[in-house]
Amino acid sequence: MAPTDTSLLFLLSCFLNPSGSFQVTPVTNYTTAEWNPQPLPVDYLATSYTPSWVPNMKKKLVNYNRNLRPGFGGPPLLVRMSLDVVSIDHISAVDLDFTICILLRQYWKDERLAFTGTNESISLDGRLVEYLWVPDTFFPNSKFSFLHNVTMANRLLRLWPDGSIVYGQRVTVIAECNMDLRKYPLDKQNCSLHLESYGYTTEDMIYKWLKGDESVRGLQNLQVAQFTVKNHQTKEMIATYETGAYPHVAFSFRLTREVAYIFLQMYVPSTLLVMISWVSFWINKDSPPARVSLGITTVLAQTTFVTSARASLPKISYIKAVDVYLLMCFFFVFAALGEYAVVSFESTRRKRKAAKREKEIQNQREREIAQRAAFVDQIFQVHPDGKLPELQMPSPEPERQSWSTKEEGSSSGISEETKARRMAKIREKVARIQRVSLHDIQDVDNIDRYSRLIFPSTFMFCVVLYWTIYLLKM
Repeated sequence: MAPTDTSLLFLLSCFLNPSGSFQVTPVTNYTTAEWNPQPLPVDYLATSYTPSWVPNMKKKLVNYNRNLRPGFGGPPLLVRMSLDVVSIDHISAVDLDFTICILLRQYWKDERLAFTGTNESISLDGRLVEYLWVPDTFFPNSKFSFLHNVTMANRLLRLWPDGSIVYGQRVTVIAECNMDLRKYPLDKQNCSLHLESYGYTTEDMIYKWLKGDESVRGLQNLQVAQFTVKNHQTKEMIATYETGAYPHVAFSFRLTREVAYIFLQMYVPSTLLVMISWVSFWINKDSPPARVSLGITTVLAQTTFVTSARASLPKISYIKAVDVYLLMCFFFVFAALGEYAVVSFESTRRKRKAAKREKEIQNQREREIAQRAAFVDQIFQVHPDGKLPELQMPSPEPERQSWSTKEEGSSSGISEETKARRMAKIREKVARIQRVSLHDIQDVDNIDRYSRLIFPSTFMFCVVLYWTIYLLKM
């Protein structure tokens, strides 16, 4: 026979034979059709079926006024609180709230319900609360809350002989939590749940925690997604409004965000995209489709990461830590695409410049050929008087000759040693200019070679600086 069935038979025997002796006869192998107990009378609490020490609640409630608090007209009623945290289901950084399920218990003393005959407490049906005075406690920072009622309303009511009462409820609350997300996802948040009397001021009622910080239990064993629950703290305050001062208690707990999920979802893909964008530095500059498609793809992918990160967070004005990292990655990806734009532009410009220079050289050669042809014609040309014409050789470098003449005219009166030093300095400057111009102009691929070193080293420096700054702030 099941233990539950034995307990039912024992209770029935107590009610049916309260004064005499009784024996429990086990019933075995019964079916639903065979076991058909008769319903108890509706007023069984006020009949002889009730043990003598059980208070007659029906009589006590005849003159009971549930609209007046216990000790009305006297000192304020002391109501103590304690609770067990069942679960913290959801902590939303978008809505700035959290969902918590608690077992709330309130303790007070109502001498109108005192009884004698025993020192033990009795548990009453939770539906009896509808006929008793209970504190009007509510959650001021609640967005939505409800009382669990499956299979019946989850309420506990226990009464002691001196009139002390404990009233327990299972409540789920969606409460607001003002989060500071500047360090997200390396942030730590303090969330709190507040309890307050809605209609009774401190002249009528006072709220206290039952055992201080030990009044809140269950936080140490919670498993919360993306968070670790740290220490908690209880507070007792007074809330002041236009209508008066009201008793107020609260407890706060500290949440430390777990970085692993967000690190794998945002940081790792963004870093890999930046590294993929560096592949374009090894692709030939004369392959525009490959480099442009790679650059645009990485930029669009990084934009998607930035958008998804902002969608999972509230629209706040300040910049968060994850925004800094994603924007830094976006800058490097965009810079890699811009680097190819610089390479392509510079390569095209230098090709045009080389073509223009080649055209000028060709024109110069054509002019020299024409001058030489004119000179040959002049050699074989004879004047009518029979004399040969005076020959004048064309100077292939008229500018250099004029420069030499000018230099010789301007250097008159200067020693040979001074002229030698000046010429050495001029030759050194010309050689330096030629080295730089040849180094930059003749090899555009140096931009890609430098980028292969500059981009990774700069990015690594920024990453180390980023983590150093935000980890030290923690």
